Amino acid sequence: MDGVELELAAQHAEIVKPRRFDIAWDGFARASFGEEDLASAAREWRERARQEYASLALFTQVASQAHLLGAPLDWSSAMARMITDEVCHTELCARFAELLVPGVPVDVDEEALHLPVSAGSLRAHVRGVVVAAMCIGETLSGRIFRQCLRATTVPLARDIVRSIVDDETFHGRIGWELLALLMRGEGEPALASERDALASGLFDLFLHYRTICGASRPLAWARERDEDESTSNKTAPNFGTLTPRGYARCFWDGMNDDVVPALVACGFPEARAAWVSASAADITA
Repeated sequence: MDGVELELAAQHAEIVKPRRFDIAWDGFARASFGEEDLASAAREWRERARQEYASLALFTQVASQAHLLGAPLDWSSAMARMITDEVCHTELCARFAELLVPGVPVDVDEEALHLPVSAGSLRAHVRGVVVAAMCIGETLSGRIFRQCLRATTVPLARDIVRSIVDDETFHGRIGWELLALLMRGEGEPALASERDALASGLFDLFLHYRTICGASRPLAWARERDEDESTSNKTAPNFGTLTPRGYARCFWDGMNDDVVPALVACGFPEARAAWVSASAADITA
C-alpha cells in the first residue's frame, strides 16, 4: 500500500486540523534553541499529550453512557465535538513534543483508561464525571492555557496553545450547561440522594485537583513572589508553559473565581465549606 493514502489517515488529518487557522509547523527552527530548554519543554508537552489522551478516553466513555441515559441529540453533538477536540489536542501535543525532542514516546498507562461506573447509578456516575472532568477540569485547563498563551514567546507554541485554549473554554461552558440540566428534577428522592453523595465528595475532589495542578503547597506560597509569567523581557524562550507558581496561581484563582461560585449556583452550596477545608489542608507530604 506504499504511496496510497488510507482513508483513515485522510480523516485523521481533517480531525486534527485547527478550526480557525493553520499551524506553521515547517517554520520551527529547532537549532535556534538550547538543548536544555527544548528538553524541559518537551517533557511538559509529552505530559500534556498523555493527559489529553486520557481525556479522550474519558469523554468517549461518558458520551456513550449519556446516550444510554437517553440524552438528546444536542448532548451527543456537544460530546462528539469534545471527543474530536481531544483527538486534535493529543496530536498537537505529541507532535510538538516530538519536534522539540525526537524519539521519546508519550507514556500512556492503558489500564488507567478503563474507568468503571463508580456511583450507585449510571446517571449519578455521568453527573460526577461532568462535575469532575468538565466543570472543574476543563474550566481550570482553560484558565491555565489562557495564561500560557500570554506567556509564550515561541510562535509555533503560541499557535498550538491558541488552538487548544479555544476548545478548552468551550468544554468548560458545555460542562456547566450539562450539570445544570442534570440537576433538574427537584424533589425526586433518587436525585436528592445522588446530589448529596456528589456534594459529600467535593472535598476529596478539590484535594485531587490541588495535587494534579501543582498546588499542593498553600496559596501563600503561590503568591509569595509576584512572578511575571511573560518572558518577553527575559532571555529564555517560552514554549507555552508556566512556572510552578504560575500553575498554582491558575488553580487557586480558577477555583476561587470560577469553579466554587458556579458549583454553588448549580445547587451545591456545600462547595463553599468543602473549598475552605480543602484550601487549608496540608497535602505537601
